[in-house]
Amino acid sequence: MAEPALRQIIEEVNHNADLLEKHLSEGVHVHRQIEPSTIWAVQHSLGSLRPLIETYDSNGNRIGHSVNRQTQTFNCAEITFAVPIAGYAVLRF
Repeated sequence: MAEPALRQIIEEVNHNADLLEKHLSEGVHVHRQIEPSTIWAVQHSLGSLRPLIETYDSNGNRIGHSVNRQTQTFNCAEITFAVPIAGYAVLRF
């Protein structure tokens, strides 16, 4: 991926995640996935085995995902996608 394109993705992910963090309360974790990947390993420390997970691409569009329930613990989740993608996830307990 070209350097300017990667820089733009990083800026968009961080901007959208920053806006969410400003407006969300305790019990919420925002995971930023800068590098496109089919698997996002999220360390959330919410103490919830099955938190509500919403995922968004780097432009802020909501996207579909799967969660590997076999590897999920009270403090981490593995979110999977069909294709590599960058963006952010919002987890709530």
